[in-house]
Amino acid sequence: MPLFQPNAGSTLSLTCPNFCWDGVLLSSFETTTGADGDSGKVDETEISLTFRKGLQVMMAFDGDDRQLTLAEIARKTGLNRSVARRLVRTLLQMGILRETGQRFEMTVGVLRLARGFTDGHRIAQIIQPILRRTSETISENVSFALRDGVDATYVAHAQVKGSFTLNRVAIGTHVPLASTAAGHAILSHVGAGDWPEGVERSPELEDAIARVHQRGFAYLADGLIDGVSSVAFPVFRANGVIEGAVSILFPTDRFDPAEMPGSLIAELRQCAVDIGTSL
Repeated sequence: MPLFQPNAGSTLSLTCPNFCWDGVLLSSFETTTGADGDSGKVDETEISLTFRKGLQVMMAFDGDDRQLTLAEIARKTGLNRSVARRLVRTLLQMGILRETGQRFEMTVGVLRLARGFTDGHRIAQIIQPILRRTSETISENVSFALRDGVDATYVAHAQVKGSFTLNRVAIGTHVPLASTAAGHAILSHVGAGDWPEGVERSPELEDAIARVHQRGFAYLADGLIDGVSSVAFPVFRANGVIEGAVSILFPTDRFDPAEMPGSLIAELRQCAVDIGTSL
């Protein structure tokens, strides 16, 4: 399956750099900055190391490694093989994993773990309809991502048939705040005391943030992937705290940042406002 699906009739041909869209660094348990700016580093005596190892086993499964042997799980997580085996057996008993021969894979049961989040944020009931309405109005695929440490993680999408899409950007895909339009929209409204540890405030990033304040939205040409650009609007909670961003992707030559269609900008801005009031 091709990585990109451009509009019908387009001759756009793009390649993807060696960038991990779906993988999660296992060290993020210790180094990821929380949404409140907390570095996430806590006293080891206050956490369950066994539980953390179990999460590492679950996170070893991704788009590239849907099925893994016990040896592969141990290697990816850095865990002792006997420890990995006990954790795998526990996940089998809980219905999170299933065994096929000598390989293991996730079951649909893992989605139960996300239900508290999706229901709590009313993704299906409120946010998805808002995205769908905007998507149909502007004839573009629209995404909503939440701030997640040093990344922005996509939690909802709305697609329009025939629109440009990036197949591997899916629910749960996380992208760096520092090098994406969604990330710039978020970082532009993060206070100095809440700046995520691990995101360098380079001159280039400072310039990008300044442009967000000037325009009212983030525009990034050829961000993570050459030939693909994006526009993003920040999403705020009712108390004014930055929560995430709504964004669209498109071939770089489709829009000029200085001449973005007013109707498209207005619809995306309203979409961000509507989602913010629902959070």
